[in-house]
Amino acid sequence: MKKLTIAALVTSSLLAANASASIVMVTDPGTSSKGNSAQIIAAPNAVTNSTVSNLGQQGFNEQQLVSLGSDLLVDGGSIVSGTNVASHMIFLNNPNGNNSLNSHENVVWEFSSNILGVMSDSGGTLEAASSALLGATGTTYPSAFGARGFEGPDNYIIDGNKLTVSMYVTQPGDWIRVITDVPEPASMALFGLGLMGLGFSRRRKNQA
Repeated sequence: MKKLTIAALVTSSLLAANASASIVMVTDPGTSSKGNSAQIIAAPNAVTNSTVSNLGQQGFNEQQLVSLGSDLLVDGGSIVSGTNVASHMIFLNNPNGNNSLNSHENVVWEFSSNILGVMSDSGGTLEAASSALLGATGTTYPSAFGARGFEGPDNYIIDGNKLTVSMYVTQPGDWIRVITDVPEPASMALFGLGLMGLGFSRRRKNQA
């Protein structure tokens, strides 16, 4: 019985761990031009341009397990319906009235699973269209507006589960949504059943 209990606990832990995908690390090669380092934060109450600001890139997790009911548009393409995804936001936004340039380059954001796509269009239309589905619970999101996303020299590079981001902002700031994969819980359940079967087998041998 003890072995079966352990197997069940391991199964439960594996399923819980693989039902989400989060930001696990951020590596900053220096600081922003205003002297601040990149940070992982909790989802703020609002991400409208006038309500939240920072002086260095910040990122937070949004919805962690969404099964897409239709194709999801991202930069340069789409993620197919039926895919399990998690969502995250990265932003750099000067305080209101501060129009001086703030640059924050080559910040590496690492996620617990692979990146499937990014929403960074200049007008923020992809972000706005997906916020009802992917936005963090309790966070207020704006409608699309000019220069919400990337423009000019802003850029990112995807490398598996890592995203290297460079942002150059005055007003308004830059906001992008990152979509990552969420491993199928079913595959982990099968693994867990195998562990439980092993527990049964060993228990029977001990009783023999």
